[in-house]
Amino acid sequence: MNTPIRLSRLRGAVVGGTSAVTGVLAHATAQGMLPETSVLLMVGAAAVAVGIGVRAAPSVRALPALVAGQALVHLLLVLTSGHHHDLFTAPMAVMHTAGTIAALLLLCGAEILVRAVSALAVRASSLRLRPRTGYAAVVVPAPPQAAPAALVFLGAVGRRGPPFSV
Repeated sequence: MNTPIRLSRLRGAVVGGTSAVTGVLAHATAQGMLPETSVLLMVGAAAVAVGIGVRAAPSVRALPALVAGQALVHLLLVLTSGHHHDLFTAPMAVMHTAGTIAALLLLCGAEILVRAVSALAVRASSLRLRPRTGYAAVVVPAPPQAAPAALVFLGAVGRRGPPFSV
């Protein structure tokens, strides 16, 4: 697997996961409680969809993808919570911003690490391993066993045999 595929998968996973986690935390901070289980399942499905979308479009930059994921999860949570008057509060804005910045830093660090490890793996695989020239292996063939002429004539003894014949 090459580096661009790894990076797009990593970017999709980080964007989808942090969109869900920070969206739920922002709304829990603003409203003082976690959403219901059915809403959490919808948020999880939306986060997976965002991650797959980012994975499918590797040319999308990280920051716009993170902001779009945060906006989608925020809108989903506002619509399903019934608190439409709390569309955007100060604690919610702080949590969304902090989550986006933390996810961006995490993603940049992880991409740098993946590129470094990939370059190191390419360098290690391109090295040629050369045997030492000072030592030579000498192969001494075993003397052929004499078989009775009757067995050779009947085809009972020949060069073919089981792989581990004694």
